[in-house]
Amino acid sequence: MGLLDPEKDDGTWGEDEFGKYRISDTIWTMNEIRDHPLFMEDMPSDISDNPHLLAMQSMVYDGQTMEEMAEHFKKLGNDAFRMSPATPISNMNALLMYSKALEMECTDKALNSQLYSNRAAVSLRLKEYTKAVDDCRTALRLDTKNSKASYRAAKAADGQGLTSQAIAFCDHAINLLPEDKDLPIMKKRLVKRLEKEEKAREQDRQVLEKAAEELRFADIAATQALEARQVQLGPPMWDITQYTRGAPPRPRLAKEGEEEGDGQAVVWPMLLLYDETSQSDFVESFDDRCMLEEQLQLMFPSDRPVDWDEEGKYTWDRLVIYLECYEAEKGKDTHMVKLAADVCLQEQLLGRRVPPCLVLHVFVADTPAHTHFCGNHSL
Repeated sequence: MGLLDPEKDDGTWGEDEFGKYRISDTIWTMNEIRDHPLFMEDMPSDISDNPHLLAMQSMVYDGQTMEEMAEHFKKLGNDAFRMSPATPISNMNALLMYSKALEMECTDKALNSQLYSNRAAVSLRLKEYTKAVDDCRTALRLDTKNSKASYRAAKAADGQGLTSQAIAFCDHAINLLPEDKDLPIMKKRLVKRLEKEEKAREQDRQVLEKAAEELRFADIAATQALEARQVQLGPPMWDITQYTRGAPPRPRLAKEGEEEGDGQAVVWPMLLLYDETSQSDFVESFDDRCMLEEQLQLMFPSDRPVDWDEEGKYTWDRLVIYLECYEAEKGKDTHMVKLAADVCLQEQLLGRRVPPCLVLHVFVADTPAHTHFCGNHSL
């Protein structure tokens, strides 16, 4: 900044009884007040448009090494972090100053380790545990003896619920600070929690294994009973995820049908498709010793039509049913087989290859939709 020259007449000077004076071409504006360094509450991330800050930066940077500049920004970060009470602005300034110090890319590994650890302390205060652990790991790679980084990493891992990692970081901190009395207390708490977590995981594993074992034996028993009737299971035929949760349903032995022989009862899941109306129903368990008309009487009573049956024509005694089966031992080609509603399902499945969830197409007899379906499938 040059000295003011009142002798130079460039149109920016005036004169009164007090002498010559410089005429300001602007007045104070709110933006100018806000952007002045003396009134700032926080440091902007981009100072390229602020001449005051650029001038101050050039004065601060002049003749300073990268290490000195990193120390300078570290001090500013520490001052912001230690403000009491902490505010969002003080936390933001601390993060900015520690990050600015790291941007200096000084070659002092111990100093850089402190900067990463200090920035992790701010992240911990903000409960940004993932960022805190990341910075602590970097700090420890730069300086394995940084005990504060180990302690902060343990607290951040604890905050994430990563108990095993928290214990590992805590052990590292104890090795560096064997005289510290708080670290063993923290580790004892973490170890106790880890024991509870491992016990709970073991119980969950046993429950899952038991359920899987029961399901495996049930599948084997049902498959053996079906093989005795020369009934084969093919791949699933239709997507039924909208009706079920977890593992897809499959045939199983009825609880009371434990005796050996061809008479064992198998319980089937069934998907009923009403092609004419684009409606469907899912029946989770149907005992194959029963007749289909028993199920239809429950679903389509003569005196109460279903909501989607605007014509009231879907009554159990007017319905015809077709089972969709696989053609051969292998492959996915299918064909339709008409089922008798008054004959038990078990007899009508003999010698067929069907999906784990039976697919039944249901029509009202002698309607155009039924006639069209029969024509398409050569029935």
